[in-house]
Amino acid sequence: MPTLIKSLAEDFVEDYEIFNNMFRSTFLDGECYAFAIALHRGLGWPMVGLKQGEVVRHAAVRSPAGELHDARGFISEEEFGRPFDCSPPYVLCEVSEKDLRAIRIVHSYTIDRARRMAEVWFPMLPWKDGGLVARISAFADELETLSRKHGFWIRAPFPAAPPVLAPDCGSEKGYALQPLSDGLTYAIDRYFYP
Repeated sequence: MPTLIKSLAEDFVEDYEIFNNMFRSTFLDGECYAFAIALHRGLGWPMVGLKQGEVVRHAAVRSPAGELHDARGFISEEEFGRPFDCSPPYVLCEVSEKDLRAIRIVHSYTIDRARRMAEVWFPMLPWKDGGLVARISAFADELETLSRKHGFWIRAPFPAAPPVLAPDCGSEKGYALQPLSDGLTYAIDRYFYP
């Protein structure tokens, strides 16, 4: 089934910039513990902490290939501490969720939100359960089957309008989905064969 999952940057450049700024400012410095925990739970990769004295200044995960990943995506060890006024060589140590929660409060809501936003921002990562994009795609595939069976499609009559049910016109290819700037919702519309 040809469900098309677009990136936020494809049609909504302004939303992409809003999401990018919100995402990075929230999860790079401030809620990096929640983001690291979300990636750790979703990917199974170990967490690492950038130590500044006795304090874990920043947290991220390390991929099986040894790459560091935080809200910036994959980042070199040389670049890792730059936003935090740290200079290489860095002191990186493996940390657990318990270690991070002992330093400061990390809310479950923030971890859940970080996970959803990370899945939108980094859909190519190997999420344990297939991730949000896989689940949304499966939903849209089933919706396409239902649309073909009954001859009605969900579509937007024009941007920012509520979706409507429209009769089949015979050239629908499937559904196109695109994340919105809140990082939690997707726009849905039918798309057509060229």
